[in-house]
Amino acid sequence: MIAFSALYLTAAMLSDTPANVAAIADAKTWVVEYPRVIQPYVEDYRRCLNLANRIISGRPDFEEQHRADIPRCADVRTQAVVDSNRTLNGARTTMTADEVDALFDNIGFIHVSRGRDVDDQLRRTFVRAEQRAEEYDATRPKGLVIELRDASEVKSRLEIEGRVTNQTNQTMEAGNAGY
Repeated sequence: MIAFSALYLTAAMLSDTPANVAAIADAKTWVVEYPRVIQPYVEDYRRCLNLANRIISGRPDFEEQHRADIPRCADVRTQAVVDSNRTLNGARTTMTADEVDALFDNIGFIHVSRGRDVDDQLRRTFVRAEQRAEEYDATRPKGLVIELRDASEVKSRLEIEGRVTNQTNQTMEAGNAGY
């Protein structure tokens, strides 16, 4: 038997806020176990679900997009269930028709939960970005900060460095390039 399991836990469990604790309490586990002989039909259904154009709109709507894949792939699912039941009829490893149906339901649930997980990640990213922006605005200097120096201080500093002399230097005068 080939066994795959998927566990949907929100990554929000990093902190213990009441909303995060509630999200963890709603976590679900779907187990996908099936005989190897029906693997091609399972892969056909998964391929149908996964091969879709995802629109990145800047808002968390991946769960909706993944949920829309279920009706789009309904014909593939129906054919996969029929083919799986036909293949398992008389096979050494058996699954009832209800177990096969539940298997493909679980694959759909896992697919939708993956979209939900991406949405949760986007929401957390948006919240963190907003928090960082607020923190930056609260701590950044207000207004334009310019260090003003007195002209005499600048002149004396140039004299100390030896870059200013009162004598004119023929080679440094404008227009005299030494030709």
